[in-house]
Amino acid sequence: MVPGILSALRRQPALPMDLFEELKRRNVIRVGLAYLVLSWLLLQVGDVLFDALRLDESALTVMLVILALGFIPVVIFAWIYELTPEGVKRESEVDHDRSITHQTGHKLNTVIVVLLVAALGLFAWDRFGAGGADTPAPVAAAAQTGQRSIAVLPFADMSAEGDQAYFADGIAEDLLNVLAQVDGLKVAARTSSFKFRGDEHDIVEIGNALKVATVLEGSVRKAGDQVRITAQLIDVAGGYHLWSETYDRELDNILAVQDEIATSIVDALKLELQLQPKSTTAGRGDSGEAYDLYLRGRELAREPSKAAFVRALQFYEQALAIDPDFAPAHGAIASAWVWLEDYGGVPAQEAFDRAEPAARRALELDPTRADALTAMGFLEDRQYDNPVAASDYFERALEANPAHVEAYTLYADALGDLGQHMHALDIRREAVERDPLSTFLKSRLAALLINMGRIDEAKGLLEEIFAINPDDTYGYEELGNLRYMEGRLAEAVRAYEFLHENRPGDPYAAANLAACYSLMMDRDSADSWIGAARGRGAGNRWELEARYSAANWRGDWDTVFRVGQLHFAKEGTTWQGRASLGKQDWEAARASFKRALSRLNYRQGDRPTGLALEPLIGLALAEKRLGLESWARNAEVARQAVEAVLENSVTTGSWPNLNLTYLLAQIAAIEGDIDEVIAHMQAALGQNFLEHTFIVHDPFFEEYRDEPRLVAIAAEMRERALAERRKLQAPATAAPT
Repeated sequence: MVPGILSALRRQPALPMDLFEELKRRNVIRVGLAYLVLSWLLLQVGDVLFDALRLDESALTVMLVILALGFIPVVIFAWIYELTPEGVKRESEVDHDRSITHQTGHKLNTVIVVLLVAALGLFAWDRFGAGGADTPAPVAAAAQTGQRSIAVLPFADMSAEGDQAYFADGIAEDLLNVLAQVDGLKVAARTSSFKFRGDEHDIVEIGNALKVATVLEGSVRKAGDQVRITAQLIDVAGGYHLWSETYDRELDNILAVQDEIATSIVDALKLELQLQPKSTTAGRGDSGEAYDLYLRGRELAREPSKAAFVRALQFYEQALAIDPDFAPAHGAIASAWVWLEDYGGVPAQEAFDRAEPAARRALELDPTRADALTAMGFLEDRQYDNPVAASDYFERALEANPAHVEAYTLYADALGDLGQHMHALDIRREAVERDPLSTFLKSRLAALLINMGRIDEAKGLLEEIFAINPDDTYGYEELGNLRYMEGRLAEAVRAYEFLHENRPGDPYAAANLAACYSLMMDRDSADSWIGAARGRGAGNRWELEARYSAANWRGDWDTVFRVGQLHFAKEGTTWQGRASLGKQDWEAARASFKRALSRLNYRQGDRPTGLALEPLIGLALAEKRLGLESWARNAEVARQAVEAVLENSVTTGSWPNLNLTYLLAQIAAIEGDIDEVIAHMQAALGQNFLEHTFIVHDPFFEEYRDEPRLVAIAAEMRERALAERRKLQAPATAAPT
């Protein structure tokens, strides 16, 4: 307090007995009230401006402290000084008969009313206007149904060295995974949220793109052993903060700091959003070094390439060397081997033998690990041919973490194996809704739509993918598959060639190219591409698929049988049965098909799943050739199953282009109904089915090799395939679209 005021206080006469009346006479109460109303107004203005200027919440706290500290000096000033016509004078120097305090009081009353109206108006505008912008009571705003959705953006790395991006991303992703477990809260998936990295995107733009009402963003600044992490929850409608916090901690280890921050933020969001998160700390361990290695590996695993997964596995193994009970590393190892089998050319047996123990150990340590549950679902479906058990694992994974989008696509595969195509379609749509900017999930939805004959919708999705990235490999993968199904083999070849060149380590495109060239009767090119598929991992699933298709269409039954012995799971057993049919070894064929059906837990008379159709139809042919009456029942059950699937407009099954209409033709051939055979084969031709060698090599049509109508259909298929081959001999004018 300044000396002048102190001296003035010392010179004041003794206070009258009626202190309250004297305070009123000197307008001290009015001045104090006016100051309080003005302070409230300034705080509201500051709240709006500070949010718009992206200032830290501490700025508003500083403003409040300054205003609070100013209250006492203002009240003392009002007691000591009085406003007169000549200006401000000490109250002791003013003749009470000439005092105008009553006039000043009226003016102060007017000022108070005006300030109060302004403050209330600003409060109402802030609360109910401007599209429901930021509010001093975020609990009420966030509790609205429309606001129970959030996107977690990648946290910015503000470290001087710029080397903590993996740490910043790890914090953001862990928060996303924790929030995804909150009942009633929709959380945008990582792929879509992390596309908005950097400051060039507006919050409203992000909210509209991800269809969320709130956005969580933050930053990380690390200097030595000190780390500052700022997080803020922003309302999309107005762009204002609902909540923010800054954490300054010593970085003894990453795990301890990250857990503390995650817990603090989730607790705060729980209050803001009136939701209750589940515990997510099981199996996390206490080693910051192990967690650091895990985060580094997880960052590498974002890229679906063999090299990236192999390097990621090295980091995970290093993490387990430090902390053998670190559940996230076990789960990540299982997930990596699953994807290496699909994208990395690793033989199924090798990948599955590595994935299963890692997944089971992760679940021992933490039964809610979504990545481990997803890996176990994949193993049940692919290794053990048990899509029912697989579905249970996938459902548990999605219950544990609805943002774990990998589970959606694999769950849909299992549902397809069960013949539940519409349910599979719903699951793939849900995945895209949760992660709308993921080209991978869009491509998986497009793949299912293609198989279901919904070509226009599939093409629309491909357009969306290429609008996001014209060189997207997932888009080219499904573009190739679409062109293959349409019989446009030349365009399929160009799409697969682009895919092969731009996705190193993945044998899928090479295998599909081998299938295309086999149909176009270019054996040298087909064999060359089979070699290319093998070059990305001898004995991988896609190489074996290509070898089987080429040998099957050529009638090379010895090769079909050998490849069947190499292939994992029921397909291999079915292929062995197919080879025995070609050799007319009916007993061996029957034994192989029964083994395949047994693996699928199929009981005679049941409606078969998608996986059981081929062995069941093969069994019917073998049994008819053996004179067993059971053939008729098996053929009828298979027909009913195929027709039921076709009611959902599903035209194709598993790779490569298993045409269900063709299966109906095979069943009709077993039953000896040539007119039905012709009708179904004509329909298959109309669906651009080009496997023309059926007339020569398919054992189902042995009795009809010289049937003129069937020969004509095969000739048309052959001519269309040759026409596609001629297109490849001409230079391409543009990339396929």
